[in-house]
Amino acid sequence: MERFNHLKIRELKTLKEKISTDMTRIKTNLEEVDTSNIISQNQQSDNLDVASVDLANSQIIRMRNRESFYAKKLEMALKKFDSKEYGLCEDCGEEIKFTRLNARPTAELCINCKEESEKNENVMYVKKSHSYRETVDLQK
Repeated sequence: MERFNHLKIRELKTLKEKISTDMTRIKTNLEEVDTSNIISQNQQSDNLDVASVDLANSQIIRMRNRESFYAKKLEMALKKFDSKEYGLCEDCGEEIKFTRLNARPTAELCINCKEESEKNENVMYVKKSHSYRETVDLQK
């Protein structure tokens, strides 16, 4: 069965261009944010300088990890394009609407499955207190 029937050719082209543009941007960012940007602590003179350097370095590493993770998701989306499975929910197999894919080209779940997934995540953060017999929301 031919996939992509729910997406128009124009929509597919828009989504693929968006993914390709994001991939190019991320590769450029990752090349710019290499380990040479990490500041050496040996150049510092006091604890405040060391703390500032640590904070700056952790932000650089966090951004690099985030970009790498997103690049992998974009690569998976491109593979789904090639296998004509792009735009199908991984949970229920239903078609993911263009508006969702346009907002999040790496979406793997339709909006209904994503909402259900988030509800289940939120349940994990609510715990019953044995000593006070109250429900405690751990997200606060």
